[in-house]
Amino acid sequence: MVEPVIRRPGVAGPGAVLRPAALVSVAFLGANALAYAFTVLAARSLAPAAYGELAALLGLLLVGTVPATGLQTAAALHLGRRNPSGDPAAVGRWHATALAIGVAATALALLAAPLVGRLLHVPEPATLAWLAVLLLPHTMIAGYQGLLQGTGRHARLAVVVAVFGAGKLTGGTVGLLVGGSPTAALAGMTAGAAAGALVGWGATGRPGLAGGLGTGLRAASSASGALLGFVVLLNLDVLLARHHLPAGQAGEYAVGAIVAKVAFWLPQGVGVVLLPRMADPEHRRRLLTTGLTLVGSVGLCLVLATAVLGSAALPFVGGPAYGGSLGAFSWLFAVLGTLLALAQLLLFSGMASADRGATAAVWLAALAELGLVELLSWTGRLTPLTLVTGASVAAALLVGTGLARRHHP
Repeated sequence: MVEPVIRRPGVAGPGAVLRPAALVSVAFLGANALAYAFTVLAARSLAPAAYGELAALLGLLLVGTVPATGLQTAAALHLGRRNPSGDPAAVGRWHATALAIGVAATALALLAAPLVGRLLHVPEPATLAWLAVLLLPHTMIAGYQGLLQGTGRHARLAVVVAVFGAGKLTGGTVGLLVGGSPTAALAGMTAGAAAGALVGWGATGRPGLAGGLGTGLRAASSASGALLGFVVLLNLDVLLARHHLPAGQAGEYAVGAIVAKVAFWLPQGVGVVLLPRMADPEHRRRLLTTGLTLVGSVGLCLVLATAVLGSAALPFVGGPAYGGSLGAFSWLFAVLGTLLALAQLLLFSGMASADRGATAAVWLAALAELGLVELLSWTGRLTPLTLVTGASVAAALLVGTGLARRHHP
């Protein structure tokens, strides 16, 4: 049966945010450390062209899980506003909504597989089939995380995040070592993610299924519009590198993007904790200021560390085959990841206040990056260095727009 939800007290001070944020951040840190280890292993095990393919597909996976992230965000905001008592019927409706969205996402991905294979030069249909099936456990775990996030059960949320990440990446590592291909890696990730989703089901009290999905589907759809634009922006540079750059340079850019993802991942616990609390307008501005300060501080440390490593940064991550095109400019990837983390927190604030302008700003930033990269490609000036610079400019514009909207709603 579903575990009753204990009512959370109001936001009492910085400690009420920092303690659970630190707990969830540790879980994200562990999960993303495994993700980092997996990407490094993949970069060292696969040829640059094959690693570029895998990196592009993992970026596409994030785009495919946007409906799941929208579901998680909608559930967290709904529970943050209303703080229900954990009625089993309400929990069952969110659970059924997650299942419906997961099945639909998998079916659409299978239908789109032939087109995606041509655009990204993926030769094996089985690779895209496994990617499509992987969307189902990703959607289910997002639903479970939304229930835990919105009701403030941060200890359980941290366990679910860590276990799901460990299961998926352990499976991916086994597949990579046994099969030695992107297809085998995605097959292993699917098996591990399914096991992690079962753990999430147990952590939320093994909820059943209930009818009446209209409210959850509408809320998830609304949140997905903004999150889709952000996920496109988050992964657009890697996809464009795969499409425009030679295979070797695209693989090198994918290794550099690991640095950006680390800068983006590390402070994720801050946004996870703050999102449902920012549904309360009384605390929103103060919580946002605290969150921006924490995220910016983490990012600054990573930028400085990458700058100190200089031209040794990319060989340190991916091995001696990488770094020739970027040299000592790897720190730009840390700048990019930090700007995206700040932009995400500002987007959460906009979503909590039902600010549709925040959604428009994200899509405009993605279009600006796309237009700039296409211009660079058309003029023959597109390189890994100019690509990461263009992506950073687009992210900086989004942060500036979010800060302006914060002061002048």
